Amino acid sequence: MAYELFGAIRIGSVEQELCIYEIGPSKGVRLIDRISVMVPLAQDTVRRGYIPYARVDEICRVLNDFQNTMKAYRVNAYKAYGTMALRDASNMPVILDQIRVRTGITINVISNSEQRFLNYKALAVQDSSFDETIKTGTVIVDSGYGSVQFSIFDKEALVSTENIPLGAVRLLNMFRDMRFTEEQMKEHIREVADVELENYRKLYLKNREVETLVGIGENIPRELHGENGINIFGRPMAAEEVLAACRKLRKGGLSALEELVSGSREYTQLLFVTLLVYERLIEQLGCRYVYFPGTRFCDGVATEYGEKQKLVKLRHNFENDIVAEVRNMAKRYRCNTDHAAVVEKYALSIFDGTKKISGLNKRDRLLLQIAAILHTCGKFISIKNSADCSYHVIMATELIGISHAERKLIAGAIRSHNQGFDYEEAEKSGSPVRMAKLTALLRLANSLDRSHRGRLQDIRVKVNEATGELVISTDYEGDLTLERLSLDDRGDFFEDIFGLKPVLRQKRKL
Repeated sequence: MAYELFGAIRIGSVEQELCIYEIGPSKGVRLIDRISVMVPLAQDTVRRGYIPYARVDEICRVLNDFQNTMKAYRVNAYKAYGTMALRDASNMPVILDQIRVRTGITINVISNSEQRFLNYKALAVQDSSFDETIKTGTVIVDSGYGSVQFSIFDKEALVSTENIPLGAVRLLNMFRDMRFTEEQMKEHIREVADVELENYRKLYLKNREVETLVGIGENIPRELHGENGINIFGRPMAAEEVLAACRKLRKGGLSALEELVSGSREYTQLLFVTLLVYERLIEQLGCRYVYFPGTRFCDGVATEYGEKQKLVKLRHNFENDIVAEVRNMAKRYRCNTDHAAVVEKYALSIFDGTKKISGLNKRDRLLLQIAAILHTCGKFISIKNSADCSYHVIMATELIGISHAERKLIAGAIRSHNQGFDYEEAEKSGSPVRMAKLTALLRLANSLDRSHRGRLQDIRVKVNEATGELVISTDYEGDLTLERLSLDDRGDFFEDIFGLKPVLRQKRKL
């Protein structure tokens, strides 16, 4: 078979969704069916902090219907993901267990950064002009009912990405118990949106001009499409044209909108708030064009599956985006970028030289690279307590494409590379051995630039199994006293983890 049928399930904030895809080298990722059922879980999570058990019946009923649909299509495989509503629910483990017991479906609860990364992957695969679009100032606005992710691209590189609590459910919940008129609620929502957007503009956009706003996500106002508005999908449009369509839909208030879209009162309120937020987004960011490619989370799930099965090939290099974002973060925290670049080079050289015996993989190499770039970020807050500050900075900063668990590994390795390794603390990461290995690699790389002079520009790394040594060779002929002392001080931990004694060998003078 030249293609596979794949099912992607999303347990979202407001709706549960099943998408059936045909995935193959010739057609890429092609949607052939989509089923959506409203189950407003986010209202429970946002208002109560948990999901009532009564909701389990609704979820399971829908999921069993989804299973029957997938059987009818004879899908080859499927993946099921939960997003914000499940992620933020205090009783998430109980809900997931009941879903598994009653339907046989295991729900993977995905972190915000992983969720947004899948959306970007889908966008890059489905939009042939993606790389061209991000050459000039572009903000990708990935909107959900809980929050909105802003990612700035310029010159084909990811500059920054931030999550802002401007989702329609969160905004509505702020005023749900207040006796406001519709007009008063509208003004208050505008005020809240303006405050958040103004802070974002000052901190991240600064003087950067936004040429294009690319809108993706689960709550794109599809009512803008067709007879109620204009066809907004699949083509860049002038910002004023989209603003006019938003205002047209809102004209007449909630009652008129409810009648226009033939939706429930609950859905109409969410749509109304979403339209308001998009108006403020377009006006505050000052973009010239707005582009809605129609990309959704399930498209990203299918894209990732196709990539892993080698059924589709991604044109865009997302690993470069992750590294570019990390480098910009290092600049923001005024890291010593010259020293970090040297440590990064040494760390990757040691990783490559030991990959046959380390048990680490390509993904671990990326985590080590990130740790090397950011290992001094905490000094921006406190030089004395930089290790702990670095840990908290990284744990508080979402990195697109890096999961929460991976951030723990990166932050833990950075905190441990300058102090004793705490195995009990490392257990909390879920991968204490991986953390120990990353720490040992980072600690060794950093010790080789103790002088911060980057003396070992020609570093060569080789494992000598016969002598049990990791031989690090350099042609540098000058004084390496500081590096040797640091290596002697920090090499023991590397030897404890990998069973190799680091040895620095210098070219002899003639």
